[in-house]
Amino acid sequence: MQSSKFYLDKIAEISKIIKESRTFFIAGHVKPDGDSLGSALALLSFLNRIGKEAYVYCKDEVPTYLKFLHGSNKIKVAVKKTDFFDCAIILESVNFARMGDIITPSQVKKIINIDHHQTHMNFGDVNYIVAKSSSTAELIVNIFEFMKVKLTKPEAECLYTGIVTDTGRFQNTNTTANSHIACAKLMGYNIDVNKVYKQIYERTSLPSLKLRGFGLCNMKLIFNEKVSYIVLTKDMFKKSKANYSDSEGIINYTLCVPGVKIGCVFKEVDKKSTRVSLRSIKSVNLLNIVKQFDGGGHKNAAGCTINAGVNMAIKMICEVLKEKFDG
Repeated sequence: MQSSKFYLDKIAEISKIIKESRTFFIAGHVKPDGDSLGSALALLSFLNRIGKEAYVYCKDEVPTYLKFLHGSNKIKVAVKKTDFFDCAIILESVNFARMGDIITPSQVKKIINIDHHQTHMNFGDVNYIVAKSSSTAELIVNIFEFMKVKLTKPEAECLYTGIVTDTGRFQNTNTTANSHIACAKLMGYNIDVNKVYKQIYERTSLPSLKLRGFGLCNMKLIFNEKVSYIVLTKDMFKKSKANYSDSEGIINYTLCVPGVKIGCVFKEVDKKSTRVSLRSIKSVNLLNIVKQFDGGGHKNAAGCTINAGVNMAIKMICEVLKEKFDG
């Protein structure tokens, strides 16, 4: 376990690089979520406020439920091959390619890697990795506090969104006292937490509801009802007119059935690729499952991409689970 001084030294290094740099590239992982986007947009706003030239990049579209975040309309999609930055701040990405290969390390002078996943690579010049943190946003709060930054209300709202989404409304097992302390500090900037909640959890599109209906109607229970899974096929997306981000949150239903220890969602990407998301109760470690498919995440919330059709992907995951429940 790393000491508090170790992490303070990392934050001090990050602070120094930020002060000495002029141009910034900021990005999180593909298929962005509230934590990666909220953290990135808070950093963007702060850096611009102190006179830095900063940009947020994301290969994929901002999910509908996050478009209320300040600065979400300023996100860029691609970097020119001729672009060069003093500093790249990479958020929630287990490796450099997790952003979607939108930039190369040679286009950056210094790389700051900030993450809270247990599976990661130290690809940065500074690697601020705290696996016990609820979210990257919580780590950004620590950096701002060290730098004695007084946040704007929109910046605090972005960071609060990151924490509330990655903790599953403070219900996931990654929620700690520090998560609540960080949010209490953010609430001190007079953010409207009720508005944030409604934007994220109560403003659902009709396509999203229809897709959820298709998935829930076909939920399956296997291994003596200890495992549940939902399949979202391309046909379901087409019929509901939903996009990828509309499937956000459906994984939470997989653990609702009493006795279920592992919940899975299989999303058909195409005939040769399937995205798998998993959730589990506190005592079940999912990393041992997804690492067999080069996946990652957290002990109770993980995922992977399987290079096979959806039916084969289900079979492959079941073979691994069979060892756990039948072995």
